[in-house]
Amino acid sequence: MSTLYEQGTPHADGYRDVDVPAVVAEKERVRMVDVREPSEFDAVLGHIEGAELVPLGTVMEAAEAWPKEEELLLVCRSGGRSGQAAGQLARKGFTRLMNLRGGMLAWNEAGLPVVREGQAAPSVEMMDVLDTLLTRLRELGGNLSAATMRGLLEPHGSQPTWAQLLALLELLQSTGQVAARDQAAFERTLRECRDLLSVAHRKAGAA
Repeated sequence: MSTLYEQGTPHADGYRDVDVPAVVAEKERVRMVDVREPSEFDAVLGHIEGAELVPLGTVMEAAEAWPKEEELLLVCRSGGRSGQAAGQLARKGFTRLMNLRGGMLAWNEAGLPVVREGQAAPSVEMMDVLDTLLTRLRELGGNLSAATMRGLLEPHGSQPTWAQLLALLELLQSTGQVAARDQAAFERTLRECRDLLSVAHRKAGAA
């Protein structure tokens, strides 16, 4: 039994949220269940070594064979789906459930190792993220020009920082106006760029 559960923040749905640093120290002593889809498990964000892939839609069926007193750490991309899974399991009587706060985005941003079976580790710079965003938005027929986008970031034209790109993605997420023709494609673009940003090389002073 680990001490991870005791370190967690209680959630109203019957599980505890735990942060990346706490998980690093205890991950060998808890069962990790990744509830993303198979296509995500070895993609850009990768997965934590030792994590079991059990997609959200199959968790309840799979859990029929799991001891209800077992410590379970649920993981997903950002903590949303894993929190949903943890809540469902809590209602089924599981007693030591944890959700990785921030999910694989937070894990990657902490610079921790991940596994990508059959996939090379991506080499991503801040400009790669910006170029990908601009290219995707042009393809979608967005209303913001490249010049406007760059102007939101850095008036002197230097490489954008991690914090600036994150703020830009959050701004686009909140407005949702640059790709009104295809909102679903716009959401996929933001997710793709957010994933890339989480694994981008954060050089000294980049944040």
